[in-house]
Amino acid sequence: MLLITDDVARQVLDMAECIEAMERAFAEEARGIAVNRPRTRYKVPPDLDKPGYMANIISGAVPSFGVAALRYDSTIVREHVVDGRKRMDFPSPKRRSWGFVLLFSLETGEPLALIHDFSLSPLRVGATTGAVHRALAKKDARVVGIFGSGNEARRNLEAICLVRKVERVKVYSPNRGHRDSFAAEMTEALDVEVQPVASAEAVIKGSDIVMCATNSSEPVFNGNWLEPGQLVTTIANTDGVHRRTEADPATMIRSDLIVLNSRETAVNNQQRELLDLIDEGKIEWNKICGIGEVLAGKHPGRATDRQIIYYKSNTGVGIQFAAAGKLIYDACKKRGLGRELPSEWFGADLSEWMDKGFMPSP
Repeated sequence: MLLITDDVARQVLDMAECIEAMERAFAEEARGIAVNRPRTRYKVPPDLDKPGYMANIISGAVPSFGVAALRYDSTIVREHVVDGRKRMDFPSPKRRSWGFVLLFSLETGEPLALIHDFSLSPLRVGATTGAVHRALAKKDARVVGIFGSGNEARRNLEAICLVRKVERVKVYSPNRGHRDSFAAEMTEALDVEVQPVASAEAVIKGSDIVMCATNSSEPVFNGNWLEPGQLVTTIANTDGVHRRTEADPATMIRSDLIVLNSRETAVNNQQRELLDLIDEGKIEWNKICGIGEVLAGKHPGRATDRQIIYYKSNTGVGIQFAAAGKLIYDACKKRGLGRELPSEWFGADLSEWMDKGFMPSP
């Protein structure tokens, strides 16, 4: 059993490799090989306007990687108004992230690793965004408009720049200092001109790609501003605890194609921002597909350069953590990183029962 702390995970994270892993994992799921279970979240107390404990539980398996994964994120959450807009904040009373991923062998069932998920999580989100943009963005996409200036925004922009020849980026965040710092840092990190802009509309205008990576609980732009050919991505969604969306109804209605990580989770988590429009007849299921269907060649994806495509990264899924976690685990084993823990600490000894001819169930 290998304990992989966040500082170690950061040493071996590789976005390009992880993009390929997400392409493989989602395609396997679409072919009925890999397995996801819908995300589960709960909050104590359940009141949205009160800070409280939230658990985030995600599981799945990717046979070609040989592992199953369980992600458990334990945090404190609150929704409040900042600059006139509802947003999610995650206070950390101990100044630490209490999230981790457990990897299990599909061959023996034994635990292989416990990995801190603070850096792993935005990597798998960004890598999935990269896979989507390689499949669905216009081939000549050059200009990116991005909402958000935090960890998720950094990773998602990195991934987009790996799969498209980006020449210019515009960033908007309500906090001017944050967007200025993001622009300076990412210009240097990606060797691409990143410009801070003063309005949401400026992010949309003239962009080939619109990326939303914020903590907002409400739409961050007007979908009527969208232009033909744009690929729009959001990562905030209703999750069983809070009703959230970074995109408004106009975005979903105007889109020619809506792509999800998981249709099952959209229904299971009651993502009403989408389901209400379907129930009202404003959107039909036939213009919605899963990203795995595109990557597996079961759906054609973008048909023309005039189509507006909306990628609603509507949930974290277990195959993301299984695939990315296995990459980190293999890299640590190869480089002698991580802390080895006795595997027997994590499993009860069945020898006495098996010697008597029993095969006890869990």
